[in-house]
Amino acid sequence: MIEVDAAGLRTLTGHLFTLAREGTPDGTRLYLDERSGLEGGFTRLALERCDQE
Repeated sequence: MIEVDAAGLRTLTGHLFTLAREGTPDGTRLYLDERSGLEGGFTRLALERCDQE
């Protein structure tokens, strides 16, 4: 489970919108880590666009 506050939800939403944007290639990845505010023992979280079913 990932727990986030309101600011974290806005940040995550921004990343998801970036991946969902038209023209973003399949396989594009965005990484979250402690420098981008990730806390709680995670070292890195990857979000990837995958258009293939």
